[in-house]
Amino acid sequence: MLLRRLFRLNFPSLINIPRASFSLTSLHYAAKPTTPAAPTDQATPTAQSSQLAHNKTKTSLRGTPYNVTDIETSLRYMESDAYKTVYGSEPVWKNYVRNRTKQRFPHYTRDFCVEEGLYIRGNPCPVCRDEYLLLDYRNVKLLKQFVNDHTGEVEPVLKTSICQAQLRNLRVALRKAYDFGSMTYEIPFRTYDYRDYYPELRDEKDRTSSLLMTILHAVQDQKLESLDQLTLTDDQLHAT
Repeated sequence: MLLRRLFRLNFPSLINIPRASFSLTSLHYAAKPTTPAAPTDQATPTAQSSQLAHNKTKTSLRGTPYNVTDIETSLRYMESDAYKTVYGSEPVWKNYVRNRTKQRFPHYTRDFCVEEGLYIRGNPCPVCRDEYLLLDYRNVKLLKQFVNDHTGEVEPVLKTSICQAQLRNLRVALRKAYDFGSMTYEIPFRTYDYRDYYPELRDEKDRTSSLLMTILHAVQDQKLESLDQLTLTDDQLHAT
């Protein structure tokens, strides 16, 4: 009986077991297909604000590096198609929405959005979020977006939502632009009462002769030869 059971065993199946194990190990150590490498020629770099505008999901910049460009690149960017695609004809702060806590509007802006070359905010201000925006006295097109056309004053930060660090850069850039003449500003008109400076414009009852005129009249009236002989009353001395 025992011999019959041994002969009934399927010896070919037992022989195929090491073959199957060998095939599995060969598949495990086989070279895996590599994904095609990314093309070396990258597209023209666009602003991070364009990425935020075209990304439908929330994108946080916290922890990413902040590499601000030079003024020449910023000036070219202001005239490029990428800037027109992102902002169009509106100011850079027009469509910015700041995060609110419990639906309360903030009464102040952040001190800064970048620290040690990294974003420390997930939703930085309109200037910090775009590495190609640089507040400089030569970037007149950008500076004019933060100046009121009617009053010539800087727009309030609660309207533009820029951080305090960029607000300081904006004030310095505007002062340099005014000094160098790249931007013009109107001096406020002030009215003066010129009667305070020109006695001849005053009425007869309001006119008061100056001390010099009083001395000249006294010399002529007294027919003095030298000023040492001049004598004036208290009313004449205190007359202005």
